[in-house]
Amino acid sequence: MTKKDLPKFVYADRGYIRFIRRARGQSVMMKEEPGTPEFWDHYNRLLRGREPAPTKRTFEALILSYYESDGFKKLKPRTQADYRTYISHIRKIWGTKDPAKIETHHVYELHRANAQRWRQANYLVQVMVVLMNHARLIGFIKKEHGNPAKGIPLFKQQSDGWEPWPDDVRAEFEALATPRARLVYELCIGTGQRIGDILKARWGHFEGGAYDLTQGKTNAPLWIPLTDRLKAYLATVEKRGLAVITDRAGRPASYRAVNDEMLAVRAKMKHPDKAKYVTHGLRKNATIELYLAGNKDELVQAVTGHSSVEMLKKYGGQLRQRELATRAQEARNRFEQNRKET
Repeated sequence: MTKKDLPKFVYADRGYIRFIRRARGQSVMMKEEPGTPEFWDHYNRLLRGREPAPTKRTFEALILSYYESDGFKKLKPRTQADYRTYISHIRKIWGTKDPAKIETHHVYELHRANAQRWRQANYLVQVMVVLMNHARLIGFIKKEHGNPAKGIPLFKQQSDGWEPWPDDVRAEFEALATPRARLVYELCIGTGQRIGDILKARWGHFEGGAYDLTQGKTNAPLWIPLTDRLKAYLATVEKRGLAVITDRAGRPASYRAVNDEMLAVRAKMKHPDKAKYVTHGLRKNATIELYLAGNKDELVQAVTGHSSVEMLKKYGGQLRQRELATRAQEARNRFEQNRKET
């Protein structure tokens, strides 16, 4: 649907129709189908500056209200996009339902129905918690009823998460990588950052021998000294624009284009398990290398920007435990040796 198909002050907005009249400070979602009598009735009331009639309490109305809330507007764009994906699923199955009639067992059943994709199932529950909190704020459910989505036992991560790339996989990738794929690889390894933050990197962020950034996911400011290896590699890279990762015209490269290129390189590899080593796993490589170098949690966290030590432990995995245990036992041996000598 284009603007030509809509009347004055009405715009298509991310799957919804919105009435926007800035002179009056009006910005209202319209759930009616354009062209229907209900749509024109609502439109005419908005033109006259009148508030629409009280909304029936449904998930459709709850979702529209949440999208207008400060809580949603303050989310990072990436988080907003993630929320919209899961909210659209909830809207599809429960759009006409009254939120007040949703009980814990309904949310539990929704969670179990998506068990084959445990990450998505857990995210659905987390989004439901947010929606039902908003339902309480706008009076759709009573405070004493509590939040029916809270307390649902989430599925546990079935592994230690993304696999770090072993040496043979790294060697084969380095040999086959295109220049841009190799640059992404070196930046991920050298800085320990997520691919999203690598793609946002500008040459100006690398002044003074460090990567100066604000993480997209955590909004945390970081200043990360470059490794000698990364410094040497960046010195060989031709600067084709302000961005470090660019397309052929020197414009910032898109996530999709870079991801497709990384996949294409891995597709050429001979390693039998090549499919399980994704770009995000390189962040785990960086984390493990920092631990193997003898750094404590606080120092590793200063580089990777992980928001919690628990997440660091997952990224460090068994190698982290082995290194810490080795150092602990070596210290114990030194203590025993010193005691014998005294």
